[in-house]
Amino acid sequence: MGRMQYARRGAVWMVSALLLWGLAAAVVLLRDAPPLRGGSPIEIGALAMAVAGAAMAAHGLRLARLSLAASQPDHRRLLSDFRHQVGLSLGSVPQSHFDGPGDFVPIAYRDAADPGTDRPEPLTEYFENLPADRNRLVILGEPGSGKTTAAIRLMTDLLGRWQEGRPVPVRVPLSAWNTERSLTDWLADHLAERRLTPSRAVAHELLRARLVLPILDGLDEMDPPGTRPRDSRALDALKRLNRDYGFPGGRARLVVVCRAKQYGRLSRTEGLEHAAVVTLQPLDSPRQLEFLSASGLRDETGRWRQEWRDVAEALTWSGSARGLARVLDTPWKMALLTTVYKERDEDHRPVRSPAGLLSMAPREAPDHLLGLYVRAAVMTRNAHPGPRRDPAKVERRLVLLARHLRDGGRTDGRESGPEGGAAPETDIVLHRLWPLGGGPVAFMEMTLWSLPFVVSINVAERLGFAIPPDSLLAVVVLFFLLWVGPHMVMGRSMRHPVPRRLDWRRAADWRWAVLGLFYAVGLGLYLLDGLRDRPALYAAIAVGYLAPLPVFSAVWPVADHPQAALTGPRDPLRAELRCALATAVAVSLSTGALFAHLGESASDFLYGALFAFLPVLGLSARAWRRYAAFKSTVVGRLPARLGAFLDWCCEAGLMRVEGLAYQFRHRELQDWLARSGADSEAAR
Repeated sequence: MGRMQYARRGAVWMVSALLLWGLAAAVVLLRDAPPLRGGSPIEIGALAMAVAGAAMAAHGLRLARLSLAASQPDHRRLLSDFRHQVGLSLGSVPQSHFDGPGDFVPIAYRDAADPGTDRPEPLTEYFENLPADRNRLVILGEPGSGKTTAAIRLMTDLLGRWQEGRPVPVRVPLSAWNTERSLTDWLADHLAERRLTPSRAVAHELLRARLVLPILDGLDEMDPPGTRPRDSRALDALKRLNRDYGFPGGRARLVVVCRAKQYGRLSRTEGLEHAAVVTLQPLDSPRQLEFLSASGLRDETGRWRQEWRDVAEALTWSGSARGLARVLDTPWKMALLTTVYKERDEDHRPVRSPAGLLSMAPREAPDHLLGLYVRAAVMTRNAHPGPRRDPAKVERRLVLLARHLRDGGRTDGRESGPEGGAAPETDIVLHRLWPLGGGPVAFMEMTLWSLPFVVSINVAERLGFAIPPDSLLAVVVLFFLLWVGPHMVMGRSMRHPVPRRLDWRRAADWRWAVLGLFYAVGLGLYLLDGLRDRPALYAAIAVGYLAPLPVFSAVWPVADHPQAALTGPRDPLRAELRCALATAVAVSLSTGALFAHLGESASDFLYGALFAFLPVLGLSARAWRRYAAFKSTVVGRLPARLGAFLDWCCEAGLMRVEGLAYQFRHRELQDWLARSGADSEAAR
């Protein structure tokens, strides 16, 4: 959206707010005139119009601010803030998590222009020294070769040597790009949702100035297996990158990460232009042995442990790898090997010997290692302090989650495929797991929505307070309870709710302070007569009416991506629950003030607050309510503390965290669990 559009919309909202305020003032001034004579409902309507006018004015001021930001961008300040936010988000990206070596991943690469020799310099140096006519980079590799790790290291190194005026590198999962939109528009939305920029307008400005260096990871994940070229989203993405994403006189810098085979098929039709292509190389013998050494498989004298000697000898080779050495040619396969065969019993003796792999057909080794991996990882984690878990139960639960991702969140049991138009998902987002519970989730959520109303009405009646049948509030509550609420719950049962959180920095904005001041002055004039007669009661009423303003100004949606305030997958639901509690308290005070205003009694304040608290809490916690409904329908299939279970799986090396989502440690593990997990006992 451009500057003029923001300015026009801001002006329309401000004019509408002024008209609504004028109407509210006229209603208050003329409330004793014959057409409006009637009492409290007229006053309530005027107050509602004043509050709506305040909201309109706030939105108009926000649009005006965006218009100013779009017309007079301060690139230096915007770029500095952007660099700071990207640096904060870097701590939530997935690391290698290899057992033993820590972040040690031996990676070698070759340039497609010189495929016979490994490049000696680090990948960052290679990218920085690319010529101007070949300023883009494509990182290719086989599954498990360390492509994502290489992309993260590239981003980290570029941030570490960043200088003012240079583009800021940002790693972006490419699989979420809807190629019907331009890359610039999609990236602007993505950066704003991740809270890396304060708004889409700022993100657009940074992208137009080419101050963002996108590291687009996962080109191969845009299409499900078997997709025809004419239906390929990845091919559309390459076409858009070649034709749309550039600047006068050249192409904007970017990095694309993809599997080698998929990119080879795509490049027959269209490859990334003006790009250098590097391919991550399989592990040679020195790197394989280095990986084993870093995993602690040598004794105190530096010699290989007895059970590993035959394997180390098989991995000591020159020339072309054969047999087991050819199978274990990626960091991921080496991590499988060390995890499966490092497991020890109570007497610290190895549970199984890796020498059995030497007599096995090489093609059988990967499935053999995957079949033992979950149990070995669980037992290794059980040996450390903390909760112990049954390996069979852990595997069954992971199989359920893997199949849910394979089906793309479907509940009909059909797999995603070319006809479905979407690739299997990789992100496990807690508040998006509800389709796994099937149809009962919607009915359970409707129960959780309506139950607080029933409880609140019962509490109010037992306290001796009956809602007047002719009250405007009673009409609104019954209308919501009997029609709007169930309709919203059932009608949106197939949509993902977006959690919300409190960002008190927004409440501290001077614009909200000015609006609050005007609102407080207007409210004081409105309650002036009551303040003179019963100052304590009407002061409490005024405070209750003012309570929602700072809370509502601080409410902000939580995106499904990392941001400075939220760094873990469980944070969005926790943040929404805190937001819902604050909203419930604020609205309860306001409702209590309304009841006290209507009844002119201090006891009515308590009745109103008790009546509103539970319903508002249930209404505000939308994603949390959906998640609670989901948890109640999967009892027995998934643990009651699902977040704690997934955190434990991350500690065990079965899963990892990326931003606000859990992911399986490797896509090969996810696919194997979804395909063969039920038969893993037979495989063992």
